[in-house]
Amino acid sequence: MKLAILFGSSSNEHEVSVVSSASVIKNLDKKKYDITPIYLDKENNFYKWLEPIENIKPQKIGFLPTNLEPIKDIFNYLKGFDLVFIMIHGKNGEDGTLSSIFGFLDIKYIGNKTAASVVTMDKILTKDTLELNNIKTSKYLYFTKYNDRYAYQDLELSYEELEQKIISKLNYPMFVKPANSGSSIGVSKVNNDTELKEAITLALATDSRILIEEGVNGKEVECAILEKDKEIIASRVGEVLSAEEFYSFDAKYTNSESITMIPAKISPEIENKVQELAIKVFRILNCHGYSRIDFFINEKEEVILNEINTIPGFTEISMYPKLLEASGISYQELLDILIKEALNK
Repeated sequence: MKLAILFGSSSNEHEVSVVSSASVIKNLDKKKYDITPIYLDKENNFYKWLEPIENIKPQKIGFLPTNLEPIKDIFNYLKGFDLVFIMIHGKNGEDGTLSSIFGFLDIKYIGNKTAASVVTMDKILTKDTLELNNIKTSKYLYFTKYNDRYAYQDLELSYEELEQKIISKLNYPMFVKPANSGSSIGVSKVNNDTELKEAITLALATDSRILIEEGVNGKEVECAILEKDKEIIASRVGEVLSAEEFYSFDAKYTNSESITMIPAKISPEIENKVQELAIKVFRILNCHGYSRIDFFINEKEEVILNEINTIPGFTEISMYPKLLEASGISYQELLDILIKEALNK
């Protein structure tokens, strides 16, 4: 079957997308699939990556493809494939932009449908939706910047007024996050008012909608979700042991001292609770195919949702394929399942 792998784009997770796709290509069964890698540069121009498939291997962050051929009339070109694997983290891929176009053009693809992608990409919409469904998340508030003013709930505030609202409702340490971003890009952990202002400035460079969460003291754990034969499978639960103060972009992809522990050092009862909650969240948000769902376990052993990733990292060191491998599903088998499910939906 003819399979296109779509990666890159103007997303601020461009480099992660490239490395994820190289790993996907390396692990696909070349006897089953006729694979065409399609690269979007940072201006969203489409190219065929002409590197022989057998030469493509896992890469480190910073690698970019060369030997490219421009593609004209991209959407008609994509109609010639049996399936398109959207491996674009963040903007344009994970946010539902391409799935919306593909749905309209009747191009089959691997990935979540548009509505679920839009909600899960936006951390604020995700938290609001789950809170309404009685899923516990960390304490939070959010605001939007319009020119030099800040909109919080139904109020228009100066920065000084906004800061007072934040520190009156949340305790340090806090996490400041762009509403629409992944791989911890634009995210900061803050411990005082000076750091808070710097973190908000950094987050606003990525998005005008900003989420601020109260820190949770406890373990950070992750669970992979996979649809197979009309069943939703939850993987073993893994634990993140960051080499830095929190699991930043560098801690995830470049700091070799960060450790992921599979299975996590938690009781069987807590692991079961995390798995059940991950499946429940997947269903509430109407996700399809696959996702990685992240949680905190606090000192009282309460399970608190952190976030959901509908196109999680697929690099050789990424938690999603490693969690499923620890659950008895190899990387190659995982890809076969995703392809089969996408063709049958």
